[in-house]
Amino acid sequence: MFTLEIPLSSAAVDEIKAELTRTLPDVKSSHRCEAFARGLGFQTYASLLAATARGPVSAMINAAHFIGYLVGHGFEASPLPFYRATARVALRAVLEKVPKLTEFGIGIGSPRFNLDFSKEREALLGDDATEQFLQCVAFFSKLEKTKSIFRGMNSYGLKHAAERFACTYPEGAVLGPRYVSNGVLIAAAVHAGFDLKISKDNLGQDEPNAYFNISKRSIDAVAA
Repeated sequence: MFTLEIPLSSAAVDEIKAELTRTLPDVKSSHRCEAFARGLGFQTYASLLAATARGPVSAMINAAHFIGYLVGHGFEASPLPFYRATARVALRAVLEKVPKLTEFGIGIGSPRFNLDFSKEREALLGDDATEQFLQCVAFFSKLEKTKSIFRGMNSYGLKHAAERFACTYPEGAVLGPRYVSNGVLIAAAVHAGFDLKISKDNLGQDEPNAYFNISKRSIDAVAA
């Protein structure tokens, strides 16, 4: 299971609103807005708008409140669209912090991979990437931070450990094990507050993988 806290701005509220309009078209607009305001910890949509108008705030996601409001107004809905929309906000915040991050990792690697930077970066905001991100958020919640960077396992190695991690959505539906990309793994680590150290090749150029200040003991405990 995971918990998700996101940075919330007026732009983020607009993004969530637009995404839920796309994914829940049969729900009345006012009910969608009131539901996701509850899911973000606010009593009303108006109070959400007022809070973000004063500047960015932090919001803890509670999909049970989102679903509860909709059910109470006669709508059947899965929490998944709400999780995807809010995870996308978290991912976008990481992209702003790490301009070189793509789904592939840091950058797009060697020309032999024939990848497009813009497409690989945009892929980090796709529906599948948001679910991968939530899987990795759950994984990193079990890992401990250290004062120094641990070089015994890079992001690519950690991604394989994250893929094997069994977890659920807070409501009980299975989330993992599942595939996760190197870039999503890095994004989740940054979101969780781990320090990022980009790997360099012999010429001092960025490589796709990264290292973090993670306790080896906690990695071993989770991977056991």
